[in-house]
Amino acid sequence: MATASKSAKTSDLIGTEVHNYQDEKLGKVVDLAVDVESGRLVQVILSSGGFAGIGGTLYAVPPSALHYDTTKTVVRLDADAAKVKAAPEFEMSKWNDSFDAAHLAKASNHYGATKARENDTAKGIAGAPTSDKERSSAMPARRDGQFQKASKLVGMQVENLQGDKLGDVNNLLVNLSTGRVVAVVVSSGGFLGISDELSALPPSALRFSQDRESLQLDATKESLAGAPHFKSTQWPDFDQPGYAAALTQSFRGDSYARPVAPQEPDNTARNVRDRDDKSLTPLDQGNGKADVDLSARIRKEIMASDRLSTNGKNVKVITRDAHVTLRGPTDSAEEKRLIGEIAGRIAGAGNVDNQLEVKSTSAASL
Repeated sequence: MATASKSAKTSDLIGTEVHNYQDEKLGKVVDLAVDVESGRLVQVILSSGGFAGIGGTLYAVPPSALHYDTTKTVVRLDADAAKVKAAPEFEMSKWNDSFDAAHLAKASNHYGATKARENDTAKGIAGAPTSDKERSSAMPARRDGQFQKASKLVGMQVENLQGDKLGDVNNLLVNLSTGRVVAVVVSSGGFLGISDELSALPPSALRFSQDRESLQLDATKESLAGAPHFKSTQWPDFDQPGYAAALTQSFRGDSYARPVAPQEPDNTARNVRDRDDKSLTPLDQGNGKADVDLSARIRKEIMASDRLSTNGKNVKVITRDAHVTLRGPTDSAEEKRLIGEIAGRIAGAGNVDNQLEVKSTSAASL
């Protein structure tokens, strides 16, 4: 059985050489066309020929025809140079006219991307379309101005619906095989009061501002403060089962990453809590400044600890009326204790409800 394609940062993909499976160089990735609002990666723009990546001919390649080879750090395309040269050329100056159904179908048919995607489904590759309805939705409907250059999105300001700046787009995480934008990574450290802090947002939580010069997060500051964060030097494994689902659930978004069933601790107790209307969820973070500040102080100390794993640093910290609730999986009972100790030291031991759950030994070893 073929292995599932790994997610990749657009900063890693842009500028990467494209080789075929005979290791012949076919060109370089110069940009990616994405529809960030629907979470779709539409096309990968390849430059072939020229000198040092300048003056080459551009081609639009369906993402499902490509594979990111992390071992060799190249993008793979099952084609030879003649096939690439015979493909329809792409013109950056005609960007807005290059993504209608006819153009997308022509590129897909040329590289056999539709067939490749059907083969992925038959082989059980995670994220491949599994129904006629899903396969038909793989080609996005036309919407003026919906397709953006990934290179332009990076650095774009992100604000809430009230116009308050929350950060800037640091990167996009995409999956070539599934043609999905897995996450929009935002530098949120300034807002959270923690330097070098990044937040991963589901694309479904974002919308363009009216002038399309910034992205708006359809969520409160409090929900951002209560969501998982990570250091720029300590990226979590977004392909870990259940991670994308937890991410989108934090913002009540729609999951485009389509993760397989999470292998976490027995969630029976957690599910009972979540069905109880009185249970706290990430969106129950208090709106008051004192509650938000308390969550931020606890998270800052958690992130600063060198004794915690990535899972431990990504637990949810929810504060309401000065009462702190800790939720999420940890790698060990010791991690659960340490996080509870940090929260208790800042908020007071009597004000902390430690609902963290220890991953089972078998789940942690997967």
